[in-house]
Parts: sequence; C-alpha cells; structure tokens
Amino acid sequence: MDDASAAGLAETRGRLTALSPGMAVPYGGDRLAFVSPELAAAFHVGDQLVVIQDTGDLLHVPAEVQAVARAAVGRAHAAFRQMGQVGDAAITAFFEAFAARLADNHVWAEIAAANAADVAAAQAKGRSTTRLALSDQMRADMIAGLRAWRDAPPARGRVLETIRHEGWSVEQVMAPLGVVGFVFEGRPNVFADATGVLRTGNTVVFRIGSDALGTARAIVHHALDPALATAGLPEGAASLVSSAERSAGWAMFSDSRLALAVARGSGPAVAQLGAVARQTGTPVSLHGTGGAWMVADASADPERFAAAVYHSLDRKVCNTLNVVCVVRDQAEPLIHRFLEALEAAAPAARAGSCMSAPPPGTSCPTIGAPVAVPSSAPGASRTRPWSSPWSNPSSAASGNGRRRPRSAWWWLTTWPRPPSCSTATARGSPRA
Repeated sequence: MDDASAAGLAETRGRLTALSPGMAVPYGGDRLAFVSPELAAAFHVGDQLVVIQDTGDLLHVPAEVQAVARAAVGRAHAAFRQMGQVGDAAITAFFEAFAARLADNHVWAEIAAANAADVAAAQAKGRSTTRLALSDQMRADMIAGLRAWRDAPPARGRVLETIRHEGWSVEQVMAPLGVVGFVFEGRPNVFADATGVLRTGNTVVFRIGSDALGTARAIVHHALDPALATAGLPEGAASLVSSAERSAGWAMFSDSRLALAVARGSGPAVAQLGAVARQTGTPVSLHGTGGAWMVADASADPERFAAAVYHSLDRKVCNTLNVVCVVRDQAEPLIHRFLEALEAAAPAARAGSCMSAPPPGTSCPTIGAPVAVPSSAPGASRTRPWSSPWSNPSSAASGNGRRRPRSAWWWLTTWPRPPSCSTATARGSPRA
C-alpha cells in the first residue's frame, strides 16, 4: 500500500467524541437511528455508544461506568487464568467459608444494616421491596445453597463419553467455560447462583439491580472476599460490578472476555442485554420471560404437583415455569394434572405448546412440554423447579465459534442441586 492509499484509509476512521441532535447512526446494514437531544447532551469524550443492530437502540455508556465494568471483568478474567492451578478441595473450602460467614451473627448484622438502608431507599422511591428485604428464611436459603455447592461432586476433568475405534479413541471431557457474566434483579440472594459456577472451575462477574447494590457490596466485603482469601482462590474469582447505573450491564455484556452472558429480569431489558452480548459474539442465557424447570419423581403428590404448576405460571419472570419433567412411571396421572393446571392458569398457553416428549438431548422450550424421564435416570428423584441456564433456546446462540452449552437433558441429569431461583416443590414440606 502506497502512502496516498494509507492516508486515504486513515481518513475513513476515527473516534466518536460527540453526538449532535438528529445525527444519523446506521444499523442493521441499511437502516438509520437518530440521536435524541437528551442523548447528544449526555454524551462526552471517552463515552461509548452501543448500537443494537437488530433494533437500532442507541445505548449510552459513560466512560466511568465502562471503566468499572471492564475492571470487574478483568479481575474475573485474570482469576480464571489461575483457576487451573486451584484444587477442588480449595473450591469446596470456599463455599463452606462463604456459608460460615453468612451464618456468623456479627457478619450478618453488618449485611442486615446495609440491607435496611437499601430497603428504606427503595421505599422512598415507591418501589416494591418484597424480594429486596432480607429475612431469616432468605439467610438460611443462601447458606443452604452455598453448602449444596460445597457438597456437589467435582466435575472438572470428568469423562462424559468415550468413542472407541480400532487403535484410537475420543473422549468428551468436562471443562470450564471461562468468565460467566450475570445480570440479576435487585435481590440479595443471588450470590449462591452467581458463585455456583466456581464449582466447575469458572469465574464470575455480576451486576445486581441498583436497589440491592448496598447489600451486595456488604456481602462482598464482609463475606465473599474473605471467603475467597480463606480458601486460597484467586482474588476476583467472583467480582461485583459496583455500579448502580443500568449502563453497567451493557458495558459488561459488551466485553468479549465473557464466555457466557446470563441475564434475569424483565423481558425487554433482558432481551436488550442479550442483543448486546450476541453482537459481541458471546453466547447468552436469558430469563426474562420464564426459564424454570420442574422435575417430579414417582413420589410426587398429584395435587401438590398441580398446585406447584399453577402457581408457577402467575407471571412472566425469570422463574416462570418453562418445562415440566416427570418419571415415566407417573406420566399418566401427573401429565393429566399438569394439563389441567396449565389450562386453569393460562388457557392461551396451550395453543403453542409442544405436547409430545422430546428425545434425550433435545428440549421443547414452550410451556406445556411434559418430558417423561425414565425413573432410572440420574437425578430423576429431584422435584424442585429451577431456572436452568440452558432451558431458553437463546442459550445455545453463539456468534464466535465457542462451545455451545450442553443440552437440557444433560444439564437436568447431572446437576447436583438447582440454583435458588425456584417457585415451589412437588414433594416434601412446602417452601416458605
């Protein structure tokens, strides 16, 4: 390339330093979005403009918010590079240390004080505090969730399948994904969900809803970070994006160092976050309109099972019921009660439902898909409904050639315990 050509190429590129009202921004190849006066006034040198190519949404990320998000992802990314040298015993010790600190009354008093301030601030804004306010039951559930991860069998390096040929063979081996990014609603009990990915050697970076940020900071300072240090896990293995700005989620999901982006919350916000991650090339798992699984074994009471289904369809949130699985021995009575509960809760839902059971290795993501699980299948005795990161069809989307998540069947039968985003249980005592 001669000097003249190089100079011409340089003139076609530059950095965005300002926006003007009415400025046209191309998206989707042949469409235009136009800058509003408010966006133009808010944009400054160093800020970023994320353009959603599907919708033309113009998302403003201030420079200071971008710096906070990138630093948090950077800590988690650096920690992941060290996790290969961390033994499973150390990961086990982390979950116990985290749970023990939450069980410590002195530590909990500090967290509760921060939560009281969050609740008061939310109430002053007229917002609901139903899931924001800490309670003894929430504390107990968080501790139990962490100790369930503690007791989960190590999975790294597990051989899942071996295909043998004459003179050679191929093994499918469990391996970590990398840095998992979460965007959660404003509820403090997401820590067991977020840190659970450490069990398999991943690291996590997460943002929590602004109403719960003070509580989250207190949990990180008084319990999470000390537990990482006590167990000898790398600093930053679980990193909080400490920003109340909504744009912090956009900044985090636009970071290509994420191996998986998981979002929970309202449908439109979750869809927008998913779009940011997808166009960055990151696989996504979205739970804005329901991603919960319910698994019922042979001991499930049909009436309680039907009640659990009915009350899990009251609204479209992250833990709205998505897939129901029953053991084959109980398929006739339970699926009959399932259909009755489905019709009572949402008559229109049956119109698009997939009523036949998909084969192992596939899943029907539509509400109304009872899957008959062989009673001998591993994990068939589990009855707690939960939000599987793989139950949403968008979870397999990958634009960068990374390994796609496992099938729903595999996830169902190999996970030791569901995360805490659940609604009811079809066996045992009712949940609080």
